[in-house]
Amino acid sequence: MSEQETNTVDLAIEKIVTGGRGLGRHEGEAVFVPLAAPGDLIRARLAKRHKGYREAELLEVLEPGPGRRDAPCPHFADCGGCDLQQLDDDAQAAARREVLLDCFTRLGRVDVSGALEEPAPSPALAYRNRIRLSQHPTGPYGLKRRGSHDVVLMEQCPVMVEPFAETILPWLRFLPPMEQIVVRMDGRGGWLLSLYGPPTRTKLLKSIVAQAGADGAPAPGLKGLLLNNRPYWGRTYLVMEVAGHKFRVSHNSFFQANLDGAEQALATVRAWLDDLPAGGDLADLYGGVGLFALGLADRFDRIVSIDSDSAAAQDARENVRRSSVEVDRITVREGQVQDELAAPEVKEALNWPEACVMVDPPRTGLGKPVLAALGELKPRAVVYLSCDPATLARDCAALVAVGYAVTRVRPVPMFPQTSHVETLVLLTRSET
Repeated sequence: MSEQETNTVDLAIEKIVTGGRGLGRHEGEAVFVPLAAPGDLIRARLAKRHKGYREAELLEVLEPGPGRRDAPCPHFADCGGCDLQQLDDDAQAAARREVLLDCFTRLGRVDVSGALEEPAPSPALAYRNRIRLSQHPTGPYGLKRRGSHDVVLMEQCPVMVEPFAETILPWLRFLPPMEQIVVRMDGRGGWLLSLYGPPTRTKLLKSIVAQAGADGAPAPGLKGLLLNNRPYWGRTYLVMEVAGHKFRVSHNSFFQANLDGAEQALATVRAWLDDLPAGGDLADLYGGVGLFALGLADRFDRIVSIDSDSAAAQDARENVRRSSVEVDRITVREGQVQDELAAPEVKEALNWPEACVMVDPPRTGLGKPVLAALGELKPRAVVYLSCDPATLARDCAALVAVGYAVTRVRPVPMFPQTSHVETLVLLTRSET
C-alpha cells in the first residue's frame, strides 16, 4: 500500500473552527480540513502534524452536510480570498456565531450567549470595495492560491462591487507588469489605483495615462493613480460616504472594505447608545479617518479621537474641518493609544467617569497598556469593534476583571463568504 493510500482517511466534519477550516477527528486526534462543511462525510489526505492536531487536504465529499452548496465563484477551490463559499448564507452565519461563542467561552471564560444579538441582513456578494492583486507569470493579475504564493488568474470576483468586473479588471490587463496592484473603490463608481513594482516600467504607463477618455481620466471612474505610494496621476484619496457623512480616505488610510457593513456598525452603536444616559464625552481610540467620531458627534459634548497613523489622523482633521460639527468639539490626536491615554492633556480633556470609549483596534487587540489605562480611567461604557474573536474575548475578559459587564454582542457581516468574524460588543461599568 502506498504512503498516499495510508494517509487517506474518511472524516465526519463536526463544525467550522477559527480560520474557516472544518474539524474532524481521526483516532482521537483533531484534524483540520479547508473547504469542508459541518455535517460533511469526506475523504481527506492527512498532511502536516502539529502538537495536538493535524492538517488534511479535502479529496472528495462522500456525503454533503445540510448547509453545503456550490460556490458562487469559479475560482473558489483555488483562490485564497474566501474560505466559506461552500456554505450557504445561513450556515456561514451559524459557523461564525459558533466561532465567536467558542472564543468567549474557551479563551475569555465569559458566557455571552444571553447578550448575543442577530446581525442585520447584508449583501452576501458585491460588497467589497478594496482588493490587492498580484502579478501572474504570464502577465495578467490575480489572487494568491490558497496556502501558496502562486497566483490564480482571475476572470471575476463576485464579492467585489461594480465597476470592478465590468470596467476595472479588463482595463488592468493593459497595464505594464507590476508586482502588486491595489484597487480601492468609493461605492459610487470612483476608484483609486496603487501600483507597486520597478519604476523603470513607466514608459508604457505614461502612454496609457496619456490616453484620457471623455472625462479626462485614463479609465472610466479612475480618480487617481499612485506608483510605489507616490502620486503619478490625479489625486491620492477617495471620498467615502457612510450614513450621510462624507470621509476623505487617503490611499494608505484604513477604512472598512464593506461600506454597508460600516453603516450597520455605526447604526448599531447609535442604537445601543440610546439606552445610555445622553451627553457626556467620547474617546474614539484607533479612530482612523473619523468614522465614529463624526458619526456619533451629535451624541456627545466633547470628543477626542486618537490614531497612530499620520495619514489617517490628517484625513480625520480634514473630515472634521469639512463637517457640520463644531470643530472645537472634536480633537484629533496622532500617537500610540497607550501613550496618548497617559498624557495629562488627554486625561484632563474628558470627564472620564461619564465618558464612553469607542475602540476599533487592529487584529492584535488592545494590549495590556491600553487595558490598564481603561481600568484606571474607568469610563462608564466601552464599545468594542473587533475583527478577531480571540483577541476580543481576551480583552473583554480583562475588562470584566476590572468591573465591566458584557451587556450586548452583535456580529457585523463585514466579510461574507469568509471566516472573518467582525463583532461589536458593549461593555458597561458595573455599579459599585
